[in-house]
Amino acid sequence: MKLNLLAGVALAAMAVATGAAAEQYPGWYGGVDLGYHAKGDYEGVSTGKMADGGAYMYDVATDEDWAGFARLGYRYNPNWRVEFEGGYRPGDVTTATAPFPRDYPTIPGTTAVDTALCTVGVIRGANDPCGGPRGSFDQTTFMVNLYYDILPESSLHPFVGVGVGLNHVKAKLIGQMSTSPAGGVSDLSITGNDTVPAAQFLAGIAWALSDRLSLDVTYRYLASGEATFDGMVAPLSAANMMPGPNSGLGWEQPGEFSGKFNDQSISVGLRWAFGVAPAPVIETPPAPPPPPVIETPPPPPPIVPEAAKYEDRTFIVYFEFDKSDLTADAQAVVSAAADYAKAGGAARVVVVGHADTSGSAAYNIRLSERRAKTVADALVGLGADGSKLAVDWKGESQPAVATGDGVKEPLNRRSTIDITF
Repeated sequence: MKLNLLAGVALAAMAVATGAAAEQYPGWYGGVDLGYHAKGDYEGVSTGKMADGGAYMYDVATDEDWAGFARLGYRYNPNWRVEFEGGYRPGDVTTATAPFPRDYPTIPGTTAVDTALCTVGVIRGANDPCGGPRGSFDQTTFMVNLYYDILPESSLHPFVGVGVGLNHVKAKLIGQMSTSPAGGVSDLSITGNDTVPAAQFLAGIAWALSDRLSLDVTYRYLASGEATFDGMVAPLSAANMMPGPNSGLGWEQPGEFSGKFNDQSISVGLRWAFGVAPAPVIETPPAPPPPPVIETPPPPPPIVPEAAKYEDRTFIVYFEFDKSDLTADAQAVVSAAADYAKAGGAARVVVVGHADTSGSAAYNIRLSERRAKTVADALVGLGADGSKLAVDWKGESQPAVATGDGVKEPLNRRSTIDITF
């Protein structure tokens, strides 16, 4: 059932997806996640002592249940982002058992029980069994997470993260009282609220569904500090007391219970970038000014035209932000350059790739290399002589328009084609 729920969330996200690779823009984003979680046992140890001098000790387990998260984050660059996360993880108590049996004197026809939140040492008859525990163990977390996105330029990429914060735990664990007509059998309760420090490790995969929408599949391992709750034993009758120093006066109270636990969850969520992505700007070389209007002189005598002369020329191919593939306009420029080189019998063709200053210098070197090689491959594919072709890349070091660091300048996202004869 829980797996079907996760699959349904994923399918709903894919139904609204455009299938485009997400462009990572610095700025704020929000997200919601839905999944399920499994809590490790709460290993509670009491401050109070039983008649034999030992502490009450119970391992409290809950069933697997749903989990929900709301996130507000900020992306600093393509790799790093920070997030504020609120989470809720409910859970119904399934068992509460002592980690080891204790030896008590027995009376024929009775049994000393130390499981299921029954008071340790209370004598129960064969027709007076101990009921199972009931209650809940709910967690509300407030975390600050730091993420690192691996291969962010890919539309499907992994990520890892760590987080610290607080876990507000609400426990209400009540052992069921005896249903015997004689009554008088006591059971233990552990109740209260506590807010403890918590840390978590996160890992997952992000899928860019559009320019601003991503689908996240996230695993979380949450470790909580020591949570403390109140313990209570209901009054007993003397008939149900084990022999001991408090016989007939009521059982020892357990005081507070303290213990640690962990939690593991997996969720599917949607992440939405708030900032509006700017429309891609495709720059083309400026058109030459119109020729001056002159009066047409009388036609000269007909002459035999000379062969066409080809001069050295530079073609400029522009790219979209963080892209190395050719747009329709860029393809047209490359085609014109290939025709010009073939028609004039070019002696040398040099292709140089460039990038703007947005992103790291190392990343921009690789991006300009991909742009240069894309143009060179297209020229060869259009019939240009590969033996006369040279390829180079400069990253952000030789901008066409001088800018500061981190500026998205369309005129700097280019490859030049220098043709010499």
